[in-house]
Amino acid sequence: MEIVIDIETIPEQSGGAIERFMGDPVKCPFDTKAAIGESIGLSAGDYKFIGKEDLKQRWINEKGQEAIKEQAHQKWLKTSLDGSYGEICCICIYANGYKTFLGNEKEILVALWEVVSTLERPPYFIVHNAKFDLPFLWKRSVIHGIKPVSGFNPYGRNGTDFYCTMESWAGFNGRISLDNLAKVFSIHGKMEGMTGADVWPEYKKGNIAKIAEYCRDDVKATKEIYEKLTFKTI
Repeated sequence: MEIVIDIETIPEQSGGAIERFMGDPVKCPFDTKAAIGESIGLSAGDYKFIGKEDLKQRWINEKGQEAIKEQAHQKWLKTSLDGSYGEICCICIYANGYKTFLGNEKEILVALWEVVSTLERPPYFIVHNAKFDLPFLWKRSVIHGIKPVSGFNPYGRNGTDFYCTMESWAGFNGRISLDNLAKVFSIHGKMEGMTGADVWPEYKKGNIAKIAEYCRDDVKATKEIYEKLTFKTI
């Protein structure tokens, strides 16, 4: 059965997640004496007599800890793109109507696979950027000990095991955002002023309903794009 799906993800939530990246070495991000000197508050008259490597070391000594913390924070944020560490905070599907799954991650996954198990199998997921969503979904299910339904192949072939609207339009390894592809087909209705990068900030604010609406809008757009690409209605 054709099931349009979209997931929303957040960074790793386990204790000490950010600290795991704190040991990574930090480098001075500037490569000219002027930029280095100005970043640590030196005037041209002061830094011109200091060697560049010495200036870089001074930057590390003065700004290093602050930079390490920011570097660790940025790397932690990117775990939202890695199913080994990031977590799913919302899933929306279209299968005989729209269904949204919220709660803690395990509850979301249990509820999803229970619904999918009642549908005609094997599932045929329709997704934008399948190489991200489907492996992420599989990894998080395995980590929680939740067995996906039989026939689910997250690393399968587009058009056979699932349908990826991005790959179908842009080609193998090609990329186009869902927003831009929706604009190509003059599909309207996606939430304005929100992208995947806004999911974690909204989650921290407790705006789960806003995330759910955004996720559902993405499913709606993916469904309409699929219908355009395949010349059929689901």
